[in-house]
Amino acid sequence: MSGSGKPLVWITRPQPGADRTAQAVEAAGFEPLVLPLTEVSACDPDIDMDEAERAGFVAVTSGNAIRLAPMPLLQLLKEKTVYTVGDATRAEAEMRGFAHVVSARGAVDNLVALIAGREKPGAEGLYLCGRRRTGDLEGKLSAKGISCRIAEVYATHSVSQSTHNLKAALTRRRPDAILFHSVLSAHAFSDLATEVNAQVFEKTLFFPLSKRIAQALPDWAGARVTVAMSPDEENLLAALRAAFAF
Repeated sequence: MSGSGKPLVWITRPQPGADRTAQAVEAAGFEPLVLPLTEVSACDPDIDMDEAERAGFVAVTSGNAIRLAPMPLLQLLKEKTVYTVGDATRAEAEMRGFAHVVSARGAVDNLVALIAGREKPGAEGLYLCGRRRTGDLEGKLSAKGISCRIAEVYATHSVSQSTHNLKAALTRRRPDAILFHSVLSAHAFSDLATEVNAQVFEKTLFFPLSKRIAQALPDWAGARVTVAMSPDEENLLAALRAAFAF
């Protein structure tokens, strides 16, 4: 437990999402510890604007794609239907001025089903995404006769924090739980755990957003890993509250 008497929850996701998660964690009765293990940055999507304009729809699996896409590209796409993987990404798109946004409220397979149910075979879309992608959205849409051009608008990197500083912070305030929103953050934690005494985490509970993320955690985490019922923050926090009987 932290000095406040509340369970200490380490949030590993990058900013600005880390602060939003911290607010939700605090509202749920926990003490948040924001120490991102990854960071995101904009990159050149290297896409012809005429090709982007011809897209019949836009697919998005992360709010980072909307937040970090070049403004001229966003302006070009504003009137198109945007299909998002979840409600948080939908909210980001609406905040950026998109008027026609539909959420799959699930994972990539749910997004594929949503698009395939609303777009005809032969449709062509634009997938705003990061350089690291999971779920093979474009491949699954292609199998349904729908093409989706890739526009890589952001990149995710491991945070180059001082191992000494992280070790000091975690030894001083041992986390009762750790939240993982991506495979990269889980891999970064696994690497970190080889440099920090594993006893720091001997009583820690681990909460990954999906099974794929859970597979990237160290084997010794074992039975202390609880995967969210579905890959969204609402269910991730529900798992956290259930584990601590909140």
